[in-house]
Amino acid sequence: MRRYIKIAAVALAALSLLACRKESDPLSNFSYNDALAFGDAENSFGGKFKVLWEGLNSNYAIWDYEASFGLDWDEVYETYYPKFVELDTLALKRQITDKELSDLLAQVVAPLHDGHLFVSMKNHSTGGFAEAIPGDLRNDKERKQEMADADSLGRPSLAYYELKGIAKDVRDFDATPRAQFQASRDSALKWTNKLLDDFAAKTVLTAEDFATQRLAQDVQGELAKLDDITDNKELIAAFNQVALRYSYLNIPGFHLLDDSLFEKGIRMASAVLNGNIAYLTFSNFEIEPYLKEFPNKAKEMQPYAAQLAAGVKEAWDAWFSSIQTLHQSGQLGGVIIDLRGNGGGSQPDYQYVLGALLPAGGHHAMYTRTKQGVGRYDYSTLIPLELKTYPEEHVTVTEPIVVLVNGRSVSMSEVTSVGAREVENAKIVGTRTWGGLCALQGNDAYSYAYAGHIGVEGVTPVYVYCPSAACFDTHGNLLEGVGVTPDIEVQLDVKALKKGNGPDNQLDRAIEYIVSGK
Repeated sequence: MRRYIKIAAVALAALSLLACRKESDPLSNFSYNDALAFGDAENSFGGKFKVLWEGLNSNYAIWDYEASFGLDWDEVYETYYPKFVELDTLALKRQITDKELSDLLAQVVAPLHDGHLFVSMKNHSTGGFAEAIPGDLRNDKERKQEMADADSLGRPSLAYYELKGIAKDVRDFDATPRAQFQASRDSALKWTNKLLDDFAAKTVLTAEDFATQRLAQDVQGELAKLDDITDNKELIAAFNQVALRYSYLNIPGFHLLDDSLFEKGIRMASAVLNGNIAYLTFSNFEIEPYLKEFPNKAKEMQPYAAQLAAGVKEAWDAWFSSIQTLHQSGQLGGVIIDLRGNGGGSQPDYQYVLGALLPAGGHHAMYTRTKQGVGRYDYSTLIPLELKTYPEEHVTVTEPIVVLVNGRSVSMSEVTSVGAREVENAKIVGTRTWGGLCALQGNDAYSYAYAGHIGVEGVTPVYVYCPSAACFDTHGNLLEGVGVTPDIEVQLDVKALKKGNGPDNQLDRAIEYIVSGK
């Protein structure tokens, strides 16, 4: 419930605040490893809190929105600064655990609604890090089961529909680093397993057999060590060391991983469903490199990576071409853009997704607002955001369009959903999205945008991934921490799905709407 305070009380509170905390320094630049900004935070928990509080005070994009939920950022300082100072006192007697710091940090940032916000503090007492993501905290608290259902779906699969003959012309390619790793690893395991089976069938082994057997076992042992590596960048480096070490064996399909797909790895699938419905799903908005960049550098890439990159382009081309052909012949039933589990990415990709169905020349689907100074409420006016639509010759889809979403649809998935609201023949089906539409400006824009990252990840004692451009729908509504509500809400039937092997009732509902119009 929002609190209403008399003017006199506000004045007294302001005097009290000034008596115990230093006002945010307008000259402090939190965008890089500045000793003036971060010096006190190196070995002080209280110092870390001040950096966090002052950095957000100057950089955060939606303080007015937070106030509408009753959050008082000055009160947060009064409540939590003493608790961080208390950690400094305790640290003189014992080590402060990462969990203690994480729990306290989570309390500070949990009320914030920015769906992209990520906060990290280095624990100088242990050398570890404490991290908090307000979006995770909120969604885990408010709709835990819904998020678990979205995780059960994972990335949408067409396997069941292809098996049943419902999905035709299926193109499914996974160009993520993990997919490259699995394919190369599986090739090596297949080769070594065959060798070991052959040796097991022999009654007598030669000296050469023993040596080859040992090599095959060594390769399998090295590969087993990689299974627990979750970070893709670390995985690529570790795997390539193994691949180079055993390259002289010429194992078929056992090749170096191509880091050109590291930042832009994507999985995409397209198909034509019964009723001539053009279907597209993809893991993240990094489509443009596959259409524009990778075709020109295929010879420089590892062969398997080039094959996967070409496959992603093939999947998108098939989807786009089917829409053009079927619409022009009057046979297009509709279009489904499945963004469930899609974590977002690059804004220009809008033109290859919803924008590929709309007239060329751009699509005004929302407004944006940026920081215009270091003051807490120094924001620009609302500026119309023109999203790119496909510039080359193409048809405008007048048939029904469905955008499928769930709780793991984030960022550009949500921007696309907001865009669909402004298209007369489009509907949103599924469950409410994540709630993270605010955009980030890089630190190179800090000098004129007054906002960006706070600190340097893994370097400064405090780091905040802090979006600085707030995004509003055409009615002027912010959707941070709330998400986009579907026109047709459908909870996933996890039991029926059977972990990707059974019918997908959310996709079935999208098909039903296109066929029946309701």
